[in-house]
Amino acid sequence: MSVVTEVRTRVARVPLGAGRGGSGATQVDLLLVTVTDDEGASGTGFTYALTGGIEAVHALTTGLVREQVVGTRLDHWPATWEKIWSRTHRLGRGVALPALSAADIAVWDLRAVRAGQPLYRFLGAHRDRVPIYGSGRATHAMSVDELIDGSKAYVSEGYDAVKLRVGARPAAEDVERVAAVRAALGDGIRIMVDCNERLDLPTALWLGRRLADLGVYWMEEPLVSDDVAGHVQLAERAGLPIAVGEHLHGRFEFAAYLRAGAASVLQPDVPLTGGVTEWLRISAIAEPFGAVLAPHFLPELHVHLAAAVPNCPTVEHFPLIDDVLTETVAISAGQATPPDRPGHGIRWDPDALDRYHIELPEE
Repeated sequence: MSVVTEVRTRVARVPLGAGRGGSGATQVDLLLVTVTDDEGASGTGFTYALTGGIEAVHALTTGLVREQVVGTRLDHWPATWEKIWSRTHRLGRGVALPALSAADIAVWDLRAVRAGQPLYRFLGAHRDRVPIYGSGRATHAMSVDELIDGSKAYVSEGYDAVKLRVGARPAAEDVERVAAVRAALGDGIRIMVDCNERLDLPTALWLGRRLADLGVYWMEEPLVSDDVAGHVQLAERAGLPIAVGEHLHGRFEFAAYLRAGAASVLQPDVPLTGGVTEWLRISAIAEPFGAVLAPHFLPELHVHLAAAVPNCPTVEHFPLIDDVLTETVAISAGQATPPDRPGHGIRWDPDALDRYHIELPEE
């Protein structure tokens, strides 16, 4: 069995346009990791930061993570993963798990490449296509007409679900905006809303009940993710499903929500929550609770994971890293299809990565 002999990194700082979501981020810092084995085969992984801190993730990756990964046999990767988890436990999860995620994705990509299979088939395919919902054409700053136009554009392309943003404006105004989109789309299109952790509990309860009346399918991140008890109250009283996950790191944080009954839609982000290894565990622990997964962002990677498990009914169309790709996920009639080539098949644009490259010191 081959052995990892090299771990290389590069960082790109990619500007984001005005129409890309509700967090307010103006750039994404992308950390790419390439692992190479003793026979010359390689795999790529990545993580990212929207609000700063990639320097810390990079330092951990080029130090402790690289030290543990180099010399690992591919069939011994689970043991190395656990060793890195254990060694970084006292550091907390917000830096350690993104660093581990990037390495883990790269190793899984390499393993699938060596097997000559697309990642989702290497993991064990449940299906070859995954429904995708439209999320990248709605921001707090848009007018109602712009929200309607963006949503209708998705529908015209075959999507049957879209996501809007709420929470930055007064709650009553947000209800009016969602109601206008509902009226324009009709009852046959599913609408979700993302609150970006902007609400307090009373406002979230008030807003949730009115969104439920409009047939909103889920209410995403209404409160700060640390407030599990608040999400329990919303899940019990708001009248619509609660979605969380982009700010949760690792299976234990997701398990806390599941045990409390605080959310029924989980949104683990592979490059942030522990990589492919941990994402699959989160899927497994969600299933007996009747919860589903709807991963955050990055359909080019998440389409593989969604196709490989039984409880991930959708992925999110959001153009976070499109500017550094030569090919985006294939979408037809509201369905995303994983690329039919070995590994995850993500094709990076070397010219774009060079253009946005930033130099960080190596360990």
